[in-house]
Amino acid sequence: MVRNHRSIATSARPDAGNAMIVALLILFLMTSLGISYVAVTKGDKQIAGNQMTAAQAFEYAEAGISESLLRMSDPNAKPPGTYIGETPPGGTPGWGIYIVNDPGNSGLDPQYNATLSDGLDNDTDAAIDEGSEHYSETGSKQFTLPLASRLDYPWTKVRYKLNGANQVLLFGDHDNDPTTPPRENTVSGFPELIVTAAGRKGVGAKTVTVEAVKWPLPPIQGSVYSEGEIGFSGNSFYVDGHDHDFAAPYDTIPGGTSLPGISSPNNAGAIAGNLNNNQEDNVQGSGADPSVRTSAVNLDIAAIAAQWAQVADLTYPANPNPDLSTWGSIGDLKVVHVQGDLDITGNVSAAGVLVVDGDFHLGGDFNYSGLVIVLGDADLKGGGNSQNIVGGLMVQGKLTGSSNLKGNIKVIYSSAMINQLYSLTRYEISSWIDQ
Repeated sequence: MVRNHRSIATSARPDAGNAMIVALLILFLMTSLGISYVAVTKGDKQIAGNQMTAAQAFEYAEAGISESLLRMSDPNAKPPGTYIGETPPGGTPGWGIYIVNDPGNSGLDPQYNATLSDGLDNDTDAAIDEGSEHYSETGSKQFTLPLASRLDYPWTKVRYKLNGANQVLLFGDHDNDPTTPPRENTVSGFPELIVTAAGRKGVGAKTVTVEAVKWPLPPIQGSVYSEGEIGFSGNSFYVDGHDHDFAAPYDTIPGGTSLPGISSPNNAGAIAGNLNNNQEDNVQGSGADPSVRTSAVNLDIAAIAAQWAQVADLTYPANPNPDLSTWGSIGDLKVVHVQGDLDITGNVSAAGVLVVDGDFHLGGDFNYSGLVIVLGDADLKGGGNSQNIVGGLMVQGKLTGSSNLKGNIKVIYSSAMINQLYSLTRYEISSWIDQ
């Protein structure tokens, strides 16, 4: 009986052992899966965190690019010290500058010492100081912000783009032909820029390099450019396409290039036909009087207006009653955008670019220096002895309407005044590399 008991006990132990082994295997498997899940979850979070910091670092680098382009655009920018470029026209081969969040951060640039062997005057001291010469530093505008609000782009580097002969490459009208698009050249335009910026966020770091250009202004085709009809009243109005100085007494520029008094892509004959014999010499410029010519270029006035509206300093609804004293002056030009009709009278001076989405009614002794763009019709009467518009006037006109020049209105062309408007334009990115 004892032997049988042992037999039963012996035969039962293997089954119990198998169950225990299976339980242990299941426990081990579950533990392994749990550890793997924790590891995968931790890895996913780390990857997501790295992607987030890298994205933020990229955005900070882009902010550095934006500050650089803004501070290279306007030599007259306020407050003093905002503009960081060369004194116009500039264009010194090898010139460059760093914008830094902390003094000495330019040394963080992996290419910091590249200037030591380029054979160029990088610090514009009129000497090639190989062995010690680097681009100079200037402080970032981030310094003016509270510490908690600052974006971390330690350094940004701005320099001119050069060709193989170490000439500064320009972007502009290379052949003085308004019918051909602007392009890279060494003759005309503004220097092309190469801007590199570093962004940093925690362990994330990004470096971005862009090329930037300043687009030329749309070609002025005449003292007045009109797509629609123009009517004339009286014999006191005056339109002149000869090139004038933009300051009183508004003398003609010796050797200046004259434009038509009035230029139109499709209505030149009809406009000239609206002038009677006594009025023909009131429209002067290139060629015989009346100086009304067919434009070689059909400008997209709506697109030009939209581009200026994007950088407007002041924007008003239709029919505003604005304080015209804030509309700019020579040396402090403003872009003003009126989103509808505009009616102005009074003895006021202003300067810059005026964009009117609707009709423009002008009367009184109003003196505007710069470019006036009207998408509706222009009814210009003028008054007194002022040169009412010095620079240029573009009128798109309405299909069912007509613009009018009457009273003492005076519109004279000034290339010098138009060139002043370049201070209102901005460098724009033409290409970029995420490094």
